[in-house]
Amino acid sequence: MGGVLAALEPVQIASILVKAGMYVSVLLAAGSVINLWLLTELDAAASRRLRRLAAWSAVVGIVFSALNIPLRAAFFYGGFGGALDPMMLQIALFSPLGLSVEADILGLLGIATIALNRSWTRPVAFLGVVLVAISFALRGHATGDPRLALSTLFVIHILAASFWIGGFYPLYDMAGRGNEAAVRTVERFGQAALVMVGLLVAAGVVILVILAGDPIAVLTQPWGQFLMLKLAVVALLLGLAGLNKLRLTPALEETGDGNPLQSSIRWEAVAFVVILIVTATFTSTVAPEHVGLTCG
Repeated sequence: MGGVLAALEPVQIASILVKAGMYVSVLLAAGSVINLWLLTELDAAASRRLRRLAAWSAVVGIVFSALNIPLRAAFFYGGFGGALDPMMLQIALFSPLGLSVEADILGLLGIATIALNRSWTRPVAFLGVVLVAISFALRGHATGDPRLALSTLFVIHILAASFWIGGFYPLYDMAGRGNEAAVRTVERFGQAALVMVGLLVAAGVVILVILAGDPIAVLTQPWGQFLMLKLAVVALLLGLAGLNKLRLTPALEETGDGNPLQSSIRWEAVAFVVILIVTATFTSTVAPEHVGLTCG
């Protein structure tokens, strides 16, 4: 794994940075909308802040998503000169990645309407979330066989991951208040997380089994080592989530002190970002032809 990182070329480094930025912003935008719908205990001020976060994340996501096209053109060309080459850009735009980026941007535009807070914006934003999730099933490994099964699993995987990362901000916001509404919000998220995290892990495991083949052989390859690193951070993240539910949420209810829970949420957010950076590195360097974002 160290040798792979040492041999990174400038286009790969740029790809890692853009992918990481895209993963964080796109999942945060989609997840913020999901949690707006789910966390009904949020007051007007908290809902307004979450709508703004969703909208701004969507705008940033559009920028990062669009940058994938010139970067793919640069990859085809063998250098950054390809990012401005009309032929390379056309090839990238009309590739499966191009279709995925178009769907992603359209979905993010729908999500951005949530900032307007009109009667029609939540349905439009939620459709945007679905389209964003589908966009990840339109590229690379997700287009392999069995196509329908893989696409469905990827949509589930992305929606569940979005739910998780999108919950950090409202939970942190509400935990700082330490009131009854904060306790209800955290408890409601925890109940939903039991289902969503289960779906996240189950979908990821099934995708990996379908695409990776022999699990023992995986461990002998550089990409398998990246995958093990990701799984280790996921285990840490699950441990923090368990701590939140079993100890820190009851403590919030008993004492009204949300500081310990807020601290744990900060570490969860850091761990999630690390997972996405590892995923971006993995998919930009050593991922085999048939394995990719499941791994993110």
